[in-house]
Amino acid sequence: METVVEKHQRQLLDQAQHIYYENPITEATQKAYLTTPRHLFVKRYREWEIKEWNEVNEDNLESHLAKLYGDRPLILFGDDRDNVLSTISQPSFVLRMLDMLQLNPGQKVFELGAGSGWNAALMGHLVGPEGRVYSLEIIPDVARMAAATIEQLGIKNVSIIEADGGEGYATGAPYDRAIFTAGAYDLPHHFFKQMKNGGLLLIVIKNEGGGDNLFLLRKTSDHFESLESMTCYFVQMTGKYKITDLDPITLETWSEWPELKEHEVAKRKFWWGGKGKLDFAQRTLGIRSFLNITEPFFKTFKREKTGEQSYEEQYFGLWDKENLSLVIAKDDILTSYGNLIAEQRLMEDIRSWVNLGMPTAASFELKIYPLDIPLSVSENQWIVKRNESQFLWILKI
Repeated sequence: METVVEKHQRQLLDQAQHIYYENPITEATQKAYLTTPRHLFVKRYREWEIKEWNEVNEDNLESHLAKLYGDRPLILFGDDRDNVLSTISQPSFVLRMLDMLQLNPGQKVFELGAGSGWNAALMGHLVGPEGRVYSLEIIPDVARMAAATIEQLGIKNVSIIEADGGEGYATGAPYDRAIFTAGAYDLPHHFFKQMKNGGLLLIVIKNEGGGDNLFLLRKTSDHFESLESMTCYFVQMTGKYKITDLDPITLETWSEWPELKEHEVAKRKFWWGGKGKLDFAQRTLGIRSFLNITEPFFKTFKREKTGEQSYEEQYFGLWDKENLSLVIAKDDILTSYGNLIAEQRLMEDIRSWVNLGMPTAASFELKIYPLDIPLSVSENQWIVKRNESQFLWILKI
């Protein structure tokens, strides 16, 4: 007879198959999932909308199963909604990511961000006893809990290592597969050396202005080339490779703001295909993603939480420092300061975006190179240099 846990597992698997009906979850990944129960990896969690933590033990497990096998991420570490440090990801998406990674028996796998250890255990099952998974976790408490769970379950081919995964793990290199379970702004140079030629890297690329994108990349000689992509959301990696440039500018404390705010030159309605502030971020995701790649003057701004407000208001614009021109898109309003040069440039960008089919970053092909390799671009290609790598974004129309 099916147990309560098995019932919840099956329901979640059915839901995942429904979501990814065009790319059904493979039998190998299904077997790994069914033999590696998610609830065994969560001793403590909280939901995104709720501040209170839930402790899970044998006595109260059944009362938590609906949430533990709900198709949504849960917070493992971090008390502030705007500063979540570790999660256990949406399970259906985890299964899809595992299939994208095309894991095979005997392979060596690197993972940045162990979290609960569940994903590492699933990969350990897929690569089998002859394979090896090295999962690096930078948060000491999270690493200890994940390592204790792996040891308790008797999983021998998975190592949880307390370290900054942004530096890779040379001891286990070279790797057949690698996966980032935290969002990265840059590709650290270590991975050009630690990945086998032909190896696959599954990485979440974070961009200024929001809109994370999951890219499956293949190592090809001296660079990586994208094979698949999709939009997603992951917490940013911490440690040496955390990028503060992703954080929006607090307008009220920005050094340029006191003078600019005294020179407002235009204000007009601009609805972005909807109305109101509640879904502003969703309505502008496409144009923000596009501007982040193609527009060097693109900036994001925020107004910090005040009083009963439960979240930071965020918005975006263009800042042309040379011409002292600023345009801000906030809710349903475009406001220009200094002069209209930045606004005119933004309108040209919008027309270009529409003519190209309103792409997001996931619409582009992506090639990632070390910084020292000379690159050139042709039509509908853009180079974005980051700290240790350069991204060649290619839009085919």
